[in-house]
Amino acid sequence: MKSIKSFVFPTVVMLSMAAAATGARAESPMPEDQFNFTYAQPKTRAQVQAELFQARADGYMKRWSTSYNHMAAAKSVRARADVQAEAVAANLNGTDSAWYGEDSGSFELARTSQPARGTLFASR
Repeated sequence: MKSIKSFVFPTVVMLSMAAAATGARAESPMPEDQFNFTYAQPKTRAQVQAELFQARADGYMKRWSTSYNHMAAAKSVRARADVQAEAVAANLNGTDSAWYGEDSGSFELARTSQPARGTLFASR
């Protein structure tokens, strides 16, 4: 047992030191080499501008605007007064309180759901 410890511990120490030394040399130590990056430009300036003008013409850029109304296309099939009356009735008779309480309905689900039927193993 002593021979394994005398081999494993120094090996682990040497490997961890080698990993630390390798990670420390990941960047160039010379300051002038740290910011010399060249990027390949896949598109020309004219191509990017053409895509921008096309997106503006299609209306795609309006989605990123703060004045864009994302609910403009949403249509309701029920009147607002009907929905409000249903919500008030559910609140008065307590049917919504089980699902919208502090636990978000988990207690109600645990109370009403049936346990899974399967093989039951008992032991002493």
